Amino acid sequence: MKKICKQTGKEFEVSQWESDFIKRVSPTFGGVKFDFPLPEMCPAERMRSRTILRNEQNLFKNKSALNGEGVISIYADNDYQIYTHDQWWDSNFDPIKYGLDYDFGRGFFEQLKELDLAVPRVNLVQVANENCPYTTGTGYCRNCHLINCSENCEDCIYAKLLQGCRDCIDCAYGYDSELCYQSFYFKDCYNCVHLSYSQNCSDCLFSENLKGCSNCFLCTNLCNKEYHFMNKPVTKEQYEKLKTDCLGSHKQTVKAKEILDKMRMERIYKYANVINCENSTGDFLTNCKNCFDCFDANDSEDCRFLQVGVQTKDVLDCSNMYIKPELSYQVLGTIGTYNVHFSLYVFGSQNVLYSQFCHDCSDILGCVGLRNKHFCIFNRQFSKEEYEELVPRIVRAMQGRGEWGMFFPSNLSPFAYNDTVAYQYLPLSKEDVLSRGFRFREAEERDISVMDFVIADNISDVDESICERILVCEKTGKNYKILPKELRFLKKVKMPVPRICPDERHNIRVAMRNPMRLFDRQCAKCQKTVNSSFAPEDKRTIYCEECYLREVF
Repeated sequence: MKKICKQTGKEFEVSQWESDFIKRVSPTFGGVKFDFPLPEMCPAERMRSRTILRNEQNLFKNKSALNGEGVISIYADNDYQIYTHDQWWDSNFDPIKYGLDYDFGRGFFEQLKELDLAVPRVNLVQVANENCPYTTGTGYCRNCHLINCSENCEDCIYAKLLQGCRDCIDCAYGYDSELCYQSFYFKDCYNCVHLSYSQNCSDCLFSENLKGCSNCFLCTNLCNKEYHFMNKPVTKEQYEKLKTDCLGSHKQTVKAKEILDKMRMERIYKYANVINCENSTGDFLTNCKNCFDCFDANDSEDCRFLQVGVQTKDVLDCSNMYIKPELSYQVLGTIGTYNVHFSLYVFGSQNVLYSQFCHDCSDILGCVGLRNKHFCIFNRQFSKEEYEELVPRIVRAMQGRGEWGMFFPSNLSPFAYNDTVAYQYLPLSKEDVLSRGFRFREAEERDISVMDFVIADNISDVDESICERILVCEKTGKNYKILPKELRFLKKVKMPVPRICPDERHNIRVAMRNPMRLFDRQCAKCQKTVNSSFAPEDKRTIYCEECYLREVF
């Protein structure tokens, strides 16, 4: 079915699968089914409407609403009631006491905003972490610092979207790996540096698109190789000398990165990063089946328009779904959920509608911050019979106001647009941000310290005193510091002290991936049309799956 996006005015299509799925997940109350309407915005704008509600990278100083003490949070202002993790989970905190009686004379979202502002929210989004006070969007992690979108990790620093990793620093999109540095999209790797788009590798450095390799330096598009330099075999002795001459030196690292950048432009690329998938389209997909227009998903099935999913099944228009979420429509940020729709940050729950920051709940509508509750509406407790009687009345009121089946409006976002994932996925200029009615946060003016010393070229000549120094980013001019744990790691992997700040290193890694969008491209070898994340103007050489496998592996 063809429709016109109410945001852009452009035509988009709602597939039969989407229409059937929306009908299937539409809820029934009191024996009456309340169908969600078909979407009024195109997939990209639907993704934008979700991801403006997620800040996973920027942390700010705030104050606890309970005792006024300073806290680190994802919120830049004090409009919201902020609690620390311990305060929020304290048995004395009862979100039910903030409950509201639904007013049928007012809009649903207007009342939800009031409840949202009243109920304290935890300063960072975390689940079952240990000693990870500066992480958000994380679960089951230990001793990690400034990582996000990650689960089951230990001793990791400055990272995004890691799963099951240990001792990894300045990395992104890493899975089941250990002792990796400045690496991007890697799986089952050990002791690798500046490695990207690679799997099952060890002791490799400054390389890209390796499979099952070890001791490879400045190599691309290799499979099951050992002791290679610039894609050519060398003796073990030659390799060790080449590596020794480079490792630890900032000057040599810069030179190696320049060579690798040139090799990246010249290598052959597969149309998308799709590994062991069946009947699926998108990018960064592994072990997926029947997943279309999906990105950054692993072990998932029957999904469409999904961004970041782990073991996800039967979802449409969802983002950041982790550890077996199932049957969801228009949701952001879950762990282990079932039948959750139009909601944010819901964990271990089922049968949830228009709710946020709820844990281990079921059968709730319009709730905020609940834990272990059932049959609640706007944080008011009801019996099952009362719930079944009241919810249909509220839904009919929402239908009358055109609210039913609409995602949270942008004024429910506590974040400026440029602090959110939406800014990363779908960047807008400041003028466009403001013209759409979003907020834009201006960078704070800060006193910048001037670096009055020279960082030694080689890491072997750097001692612990550098951790007391304030460094200046060569690219942005921002100040940053080297952590003692970071210094120990750098010495272990023999990498020089970074000359740019952590935020800029993050931006460089994120820029390595293509946009979350698919285009029709022709294979440079056989001219077959493929669904690719490489834009038409991208000059890199793109092959279809069959030609790529014949040529590269």
